[in-house]
Amino acid sequence: MNRFLNKKLRKVRKSLLSGTTFFLIIFFSICLVSFSFAEGVQTPRGEAPPKPEKPKIIAIAPPKNLQLTAEVPIIQFVDNTVPEKWLYANSSTKFQEFKLLPDNKLVKESLPDFTDTINLNTFAKEQQDNRSIFYTVVAFEQPQLLRVCYGLTDSNITANMVVAKKPVKHGTLIRVRKGLYPIAIKVNYEEPGQLASLATRFTKVTEQEVEEVYQWRLASWRKTIAMSQENDDKLLASVKFDPTTIRGQEGFFRVGKSINGKWWFIDPEGKAFYHKGSTGLNAGGNGGRRANLPPVSDQTARKWVGYLKSWGFNAMGSWTTPEFFDKNMPFTEIIETFYEEPWLKNKFPDVWDSRWSDHVDAKCKKLCQPLKNNKMLLGYFLDNERGFMEVLKHNERIIANAPIYQAEKTTEKQNSELPEEPILNAEGIGLLQFSLSQPDDVPASLKAWEFVLQRHKSLEGLSKAWQININSQDSLKNLTAERKLLISPAYLKDQHDFVKLWVEQYYQVVRKKIHKYDPNHLLLGTRWGGTPGSAVLEAERKWTDVVSQNNYRANFYERFDELYQEVQLPILNGEINTRSGHFLSIPNPIEPPGGYDRATRRMLREEDALNRIFSHPGVLGYTKYRWHGRRSLFWQNQPNLDVVNPLKWANSRAISIATDWDRPPVKTKAPLNGQIFMTLQSGKVDVEQLTPARKSVRVAQASPDRPSWKLKGRELIIGMVCRQGVWDRKVYGDDIQGTVVDAQNDGELIKLKLKLKDNLNLDTKLQADAEYTLNLTRNDTKLEGTFGGLYNNYSVQGRAIGYLHRPVATVRY
Repeated sequence: MNRFLNKKLRKVRKSLLSGTTFFLIIFFSICLVSFSFAEGVQTPRGEAPPKPEKPKIIAIAPPKNLQLTAEVPIIQFVDNTVPEKWLYANSSTKFQEFKLLPDNKLVKESLPDFTDTINLNTFAKEQQDNRSIFYTVVAFEQPQLLRVCYGLTDSNITANMVVAKKPVKHGTLIRVRKGLYPIAIKVNYEEPGQLASLATRFTKVTEQEVEEVYQWRLASWRKTIAMSQENDDKLLASVKFDPTTIRGQEGFFRVGKSINGKWWFIDPEGKAFYHKGSTGLNAGGNGGRRANLPPVSDQTARKWVGYLKSWGFNAMGSWTTPEFFDKNMPFTEIIETFYEEPWLKNKFPDVWDSRWSDHVDAKCKKLCQPLKNNKMLLGYFLDNERGFMEVLKHNERIIANAPIYQAEKTTEKQNSELPEEPILNAEGIGLLQFSLSQPDDVPASLKAWEFVLQRHKSLEGLSKAWQININSQDSLKNLTAERKLLISPAYLKDQHDFVKLWVEQYYQVVRKKIHKYDPNHLLLGTRWGGTPGSAVLEAERKWTDVVSQNNYRANFYERFDELYQEVQLPILNGEINTRSGHFLSIPNPIEPPGGYDRATRRMLREEDALNRIFSHPGVLGYTKYRWHGRRSLFWQNQPNLDVVNPLKWANSRAISIATDWDRPPVKTKAPLNGQIFMTLQSGKVDVEQLTPARKSVRVAQASPDRPSWKLKGRELIIGMVCRQGVWDRKVYGDDIQGTVVDAQNDGELIKLKLKLKDNLNLDTKLQADAEYTLNLTRNDTKLEGTFGGLYNNYSVQGRAIGYLHRPVATVRY
């Protein structure tokens, strides 16, 4: 210990305070803090986004004549390191109840950022009135500019902190002098998760780093102001179309690709249109017209549409009800054909049954015929977040060590999220096996048996191909009843082709019925929840004009690019909610130590997600979820501007960004500089064990005792830093440790070699080793290309999509 610290310690030991006085010091410090954990971004109420303010730096002096008891730990400051000694108390600030924190309460190198942390779960169990207090003293040898880090890892926990009796929030900048600083932090518990922890520490930053980040935010603000003042009509009129790509009827909304390769809606006058919509303009309840509520008044409908227009929205999405259709704003309609019977199971119709076709016909006559000549109608969604019982969805494959496996019994919760929209196929059965197991007179069953016998000629041929004994149709039904699911390679091939046949039948019927009563408007797809498998997409792209997908994640661009690469058709976002947990709780791959507070994280992720989706060549626009006039994030007796304003400002940028990226790739002379966020599509592999079926099953080949495996490709998101064309060695990410092994820049071409550890669980030391080679092409702020490599010894490859998150390299602020 250095001479300065020894000198201070000798003074401290000479003077011991009474327990009562010690209690008062801590209690006074804690009571000064009346805020909860959050830097907080206060959304303004003005017409334009507020000019960013320069970060405030709080100067804190060490207390004079600080007197402590011998039990109080004094820790020398170490940059970005959690103090190793604390006093703590649960539910009380009485001196005699404070204890020295045991070593076993500290977790070494804990997730998510591999620092030491205080395990809060044990304290949460011990506490009596939902709080704990931690106290220590930090010795600074010289003046420092610091960023305060609470290091909380659970949103159900809040904390209040004081430094030398000054209240400080997470993320605050403070300037300290040489001296001893008492630190007190009060933690309030609600229902902490299993990994709740506290990693309170201070990180050194420089004036230059603070200024660079401020100048970046200021430049972003100026860009938004400039874009909001541009003439959107003029920008849209400049878009020139390739006439060979245009779909739809002239005089109504169409879609087409520009001569530079970007897809757009084309309005009835022939001008490019970028969709900025909101779902659910109706009287309330689920499903718009399905709620069967009286319509809102004409006056209210006009008022709501007026609000939307004033906020930069220009369209109304699904579940908007007819009283809004004549309000001079483009809109979409949704047919919801899955609600038409007969059903094979809840909300899953038999597309081979003529009664279903007749019911769809009647519904289309009711909904489409009145809209046939409506110039404001963009087109029709068919359904919402439905599926077709695929065994293998996008980026999934099976290693089948037996032709069947034993499926787990599903719970009621797994089978339904809402009564209106049950989860289809929670048990994972393939559509072909499901259809073959229906009663003999059901059209789906008849079609399925016709399909397999046409291919395999007989039950004997079918048994040989699928590697399981099928003596009769009933024997297959019995397997299904026992939750024994087929996965042999030949079955999976037949399943793929049958799904494709089914989806083509579905689309063929619905398209025919819609165009029977309205030949003028576009088909907008089925609003996928996640990216479907190849069989569905192969069929869909033959029959629809637009593919649609919903999204509740911040990696908006990457998810839609994955879909676009499969279908090469224009995509419309059916809905997005930027208030979901993905925007709030999941950190960016690079954040300052301890992360951003939730409000700041949401602001940055929302900006990135929307700005980037506006630039995607295949995306026609987005739709905010949702507007329900009587209960909504948009509307609580008056517009909720905390939600509306960020979207309004995004809307002011949308057309400028979309038209700016409607151009050939550009060569950038300036070297790359700043933080790069990179997604490797299917860069990691989740492995699910499929339980072997019981031995009583008669299998033609292979052993039923060996488990099979389902491999699910998942995106891997990482952060890297490039400084004037030179890449830092460290690779960042949530639970990621990695290194840039090699980097080669050749003009717009970039080749990177990476080695990573994906820390799946530090408690069990479960890790996945990975190595990748990335081949990227730079186009301004985008870096896109391909990658290949190994993840946990599984071969992986796919698209690599990166972008310049901010032109500031520091990772400390």
